[in-house]
Parts: sequence; structure tokens; C-alpha cells
Amino acid sequence: MTFVNEYIPEEDLKKYNFAELNKRIKKGGFTARDWTIDRVADIWLRQFYVESDHTAPDGGFTGVSAWDYYWKGTLMMVEIKSLESVGGVGKPRWSRKKLLSINIPPGLENQRTQILQDLKSAFIAHKDVGVFSKSSSYSLTFEI
Repeated sequence: MTFVNEYIPEEDLKKYNFAELNKRIKKGGFTARDWTIDRVADIWLRQFYVESDHTAPDGGFTGVSAWDYYWKGTLMMVEIKSLESVGGVGKPRWSRKKLLSINIPPGLENQRTQILQDLKSAFIAHKDVGVFSKSSSYSLTFEI
């Protein structure tokens, strides 16, 4: 499996109807214009929003983010909580994230293990910031 981080090409914005996806209700901002994609496996991951309440102190960032996760023809919504992250520009980076929810359709429940393994692989390739990553390497502890 080979995931890459890239800006979403115009033809894919149309193909996956991102104009409609972006109209859904958000609990924050920062909808990404980039994604992490494995075209051969037909899997992609895109940050939909980062939860925030701008009336709260420090911008109200909770560490919770929502992601569009397209897995072999099925679009799912994933919520993640970022628990820790260390490292920086030009240095190794490590993060710990917890899966809060994923809406796997009943017909795919028998593939849950593979779906979650592929999700973790996409997050590792994403390197915490997708196309903006400047880390020398990235590792992830992914709690399910």
C-alpha cells in the first residue's frame, strides 16, 4: 500500500463531490484542501474539521477532529482525539491518537480489522499535517 499526501486535484474534487461534502455541519474549522490517498487501493483520508469553540479560552481547541475516510467505494466519517504529539521541523515526530468513532456500514463489519489497519496506515502517511509535513520521520500510537 502506498499512500501519498497531495492537494486534491480538481477532477477528484468533482468525482467525489467535495462541494456537497463541504456543506455538512461542522463543529469547527480547518477543512483541508489536501488528502492522503492510495489510488491503487482506492482509499483516501481528508480532514473535514478540527473541533473548536472560539468563545472558549485559547480558541477552544479540544483535540478532536473529524475526517472523511473513503475505503474502497464507501465513505465513512471518523472522529479522532489527538492525545500527544512531540517532534518538529526536520526532526522525528510521534503522535498518540484515539479513535472516538467510525461509521462502518453493517455490510462491511466483517472487514472492520482491515478497515482500521488501512485507516492507521493512512494516518501514518499523513504525518499529522499532510502536505505540510516537514518531519524527518513519523510514528503513531493509534488507540482503538
